[in-house]
Amino acid sequence: MIEPVEINASAQEVWNLLREEAQSGVDSGHAVVLGEVRTRELLLEIQMGVGFRVQHAYRLERLGERCQVSDQVRPMGWRWRLSNLFLFGRGIRAIEAASVQGLRNLKAAAESHESESP
Repeated sequence: MIEPVEINASAQEVWNLLREEAQSGVDSGHAVVLGEVRTRELLLEIQMGVGFRVQHAYRLERLGERCQVSDQVRPMGWRWRLSNLFLFGRGIRAIEAASVQGLRNLKAAAESHESESP
C-alpha cells in the first residue's frame, strides 16, 4: 500500500503539474488518459514495454491551502504476470517504490513552484 503524500501547495497547482506530466506521456505515446475528474482524480495507463502496462489512479484531496495525493497502481499484461511469478508475488514492490518516488518528485516540484509564485 502506498501512503498518500501531503503537499504544501494548492490542489490546483498540484493538478496542473500532474496533468502536464501526464500530457507529456500521452504526447510521447507512452501513456493514455483513461479518465479524469478535474483537480480530483486522474486515471492513466502507462506502457512500460511489450506486454507490460501499469495503471495509476491518482486522487487529490484538498486540505485547506494544501492537498494530499495518493496513487493506486495496478500492473497488467503477460510480461508482468510472468515476472511476478518468478518474483514469488513480490514484483509489485518495485512498481510501488517507483510510484512513491514519483509522488515525492511531484511534492518537490509543487512546493518549489508554489514558493516561486508571487
